[in-house]
Amino acid sequence: MRHTVIRSKMKKSSPLMDDPIISRYIPKTDWFHTSSLRRMLRAYSTVYIKPDIGRRGNGIVRVTRRNRSESEISYNDKTIRCSTDDVHYELQKILNPNKKYLIQQGINLATYHGRPFDVRVVLQKPLRRWHLSWVSAKVAPRRSSVVTNIAKGAKDIRINRTLKGIDQPLNRLEVMRELIDVSYQIVQILGSRFPLKIIGLDMGIDKKGRVWFIEANTRPDFKGLGSLDLKQYRRYLEAKKLTARR
Repeated sequence: MRHTVIRSKMKKSSPLMDDPIISRYIPKTDWFHTSSLRRMLRAYSTVYIKPDIGRRGNGIVRVTRRNRSESEISYNDKTIRCSTDDVHYELQKILNPNKKYLIQQGINLATYHGRPFDVRVVLQKPLRRWHLSWVSAKVAPRRSSVVTNIAKGAKDIRINRTLKGIDQPLNRLEVMRELIDVSYQIVQILGSRFPLKIIGLDMGIDKKGRVWFIEANTRPDFKGLGSLDLKQYRRYLEAKKLTARR
């Protein structure tokens, strides 16, 4: 079996949304259009608009409803305020008309020293079973950061260090156990639908300790991670060698 790179976010998310157990870990996600924007902004105070095909956090826009009539649109390093009724009009100026976009429920991520973070979880299938290769936190550079991508200035930090310094009073052991368990279930589902040997998951922990799936990457980037945790990096390389032999 050859590993296949799946680029569409919706293609990777749909099997998870359809699963009766894992679906509760998936933020509400839909194709972006006028009606879905209005519906999602009524239901959630924050939503994200993401290119269906895209990497490194490029093109992601956050919309936050400040009150009944006013909203904020944040992208790159810019933030604009506008009437909630005018959000779609303003987004048309920002979004690429040649791309498809998703709209997704925003997660109120837990913070480390005031900055939001998510968790990088990488699993590989060198033989017949999925194995955990890597876990680390990606901490955003600022409190107001739209994304937690390394390409946008976030930093990889050891997960134990991050959870010890978390700003919220969460049960670290329980949260970590659930996060890993859910990650294994996610890759089992995706691996049953697509020919995959490695999956990088962006997983979220909200301020109440709830675990969320954010995104799956079928071509995860390991650049620079060897200096962060050599033991984990060697584990990844060993699995990669076994996968290459098959």
